[in-house]
Amino acid sequence: MSSFKIIFLVAKIILTLSITAASAKDLNNIVAAKVNDHIISAQDVLNVINTLPQNIKKKPLPEIYPRVVNELINQYLITKQAYNEKLDLDQKVINLVKKSQDKILAKYWLNNYIKNEIKEEKIKTFYNNYLKSFQTFKEANASHILVKNNEEARAIIKKINNKAKFSELAKTHSTGPSGKNGGNLGWFGPGQMVKEFEQATFSLEKGEISQEPVKTKFGFHIIKLNDIRDAKPKKLEEIKQNIIDKITKISLSNLENEIRNNQKIKIINFEDIVKKVNK
Repeated sequence: MSSFKIIFLVAKIILTLSITAASAKDLNNIVAAKVNDHIISAQDVLNVINTLPQNIKKKPLPEIYPRVVNELINQYLITKQAYNEKLDLDQKVINLVKKSQDKILAKYWLNNYIKNEIKEEKIKTFYNNYLKSFQTFKEANASHILVKNNEEARAIIKKINNKAKFSELAKTHSTGPSGKNGGNLGWFGPGQMVKEFEQATFSLEKGEISQEPVKTKFGFHIIKLNDIRDAKPKKLEEIKQNIIDKITKISLSNLENEIRNNQKIKIINFEDIVKKVNK
């Protein structure tokens, strides 16, 4: 198979799969490179790519692929050299390998544990409980213009009252990230914004703009209430990841209590460790 075809094949695999995703093909059986009789598989390449920093992952996959494969080749050849020099029999190396092995085993076991905890039935049960306990509340859709001082805010309010367009003023004057969108913040409910901003927003009528600058820790806001509505329960698809995160958090907390139960655990004070190190 030509190198171009290999790059295309592996790039396609990486685009469509994550390291935890189910696959119709076993990536361990797809050859990415060979060194004598040693095979570097597409899975080996994928494993490395999944550990790369985000700024490198953003690069085109055909550009990343050869660099990763060459690193894996170098790693294999250096490892072979280490075996030739009997480093695998060195006690320091044996201890390090044992620690790495323990970490891998713990991580693998924990991944399986989490998979079992976030099965579809449990997610649906969690969602059904959410539906049963849901109580409606008011949600606001608001836009704002954020500036640094009170005088600037008042000058903008004056322009708005003189028929200047709110969204255009937000684009040219607002220091907040929503400025480029005309100041629109989308829908939000109680507790999602800082107290002063929330109180001012929910005191407005639909379509009304605050006539006094609203001061928060971020600066001075001019707020426009675009709309207000009664909140409805979110669809499962919208909050599924949040449910998974919550189940995972609860499960890990329960697991910690369970595995530590009846264990003799002693943690040495940090200051005592420092004293021993500095002796």
